[in-house]
Amino acid sequence: MATKQLTISAAVEITDILMAELGEIGFDIFEDTESGINAYCPMDLYDAVAAHEIIERYRFLGSIDVTEAEIEKQNWNAVWETNYDPMRISDKVNIRASFHEPDPSVEMDIVINPKMSFGTGHHETTTLMVQAMFEISLEGKSVLDVGTGTGILAFIALKLGASRVHGFDIDPWSVENSIENAALNNCESATFQEGTIRDEPLTVYDVVIANINRNILLDELAEYALRLKFGGVLLLSGFYAADIPFLTAAASPLGLSFETETHLRDWACIRLIKA
Repeated sequence: MATKQLTISAAVEITDILMAELGEIGFDIFEDTESGINAYCPMDLYDAVAAHEIIERYRFLGSIDVTEAEIEKQNWNAVWETNYDPMRISDKVNIRASFHEPDPSVEMDIVINPKMSFGTGHHETTTLMVQAMFEISLEGKSVLDVGTGTGILAFIALKLGASRVHGFDIDPWSVENSIENAALNNCESATFQEGTIRDEPLTVYDVVIANINRNILLDELAEYALRLKFGGVLLLSGFYAADIPFLTAAASPLGLSFETETHLRDWACIRLIKA
């Protein structure tokens, strides 16, 4: 089947947002280029009106140039393998694909074959979340992974001692990918299912982690609070440092107290406690 390709030239902070938005309307493969990204969508799922509406919505952030092409089926595994290098986060974690050699000098080795799912560790927000998880105690804790992507944060939670980890994602291919990656990391005890936070039962967890964009976090924040034990920790990323005041203002009436923040370039991560 043919595939729609959008070649997008824009600053990295714009392409990061566009990848998240386009991923919601059928685009499932993204390839970095020198000037931006190539985004790919099966032709039978391509919605031109929706795609162009997303692009127009973010032109206020800066210059965005887009060209379109229709291409024949490619070997997508070969595409991402050529663009996927191992990712090291300080001396704590090495994130690699199964075709890379392990790095014995780090504390934790994580194998992720992403199949273009979000969450290889290469994005700043994934790095921030991993660092934040190492800053809290997960030993014997229950963890809910919101929008699990490749399952990377769920696996790190288990390797840090979590007793129970459950993740979910709106995309069925992410759920399948997480289950496959769980086997690669000896993390089969982690459970994954398709859906949103509103599909989850009102089970309470010691820790809730969510690496999603700001608008979704604001919409779902009350749902996270309902599923968090008193004294529990909520880790959030997927937004810019400038968005922190909006999130903390929305969190306060829900009994979620701001504790700390970390930054990586323009991106941010915050830790909240349920009082």
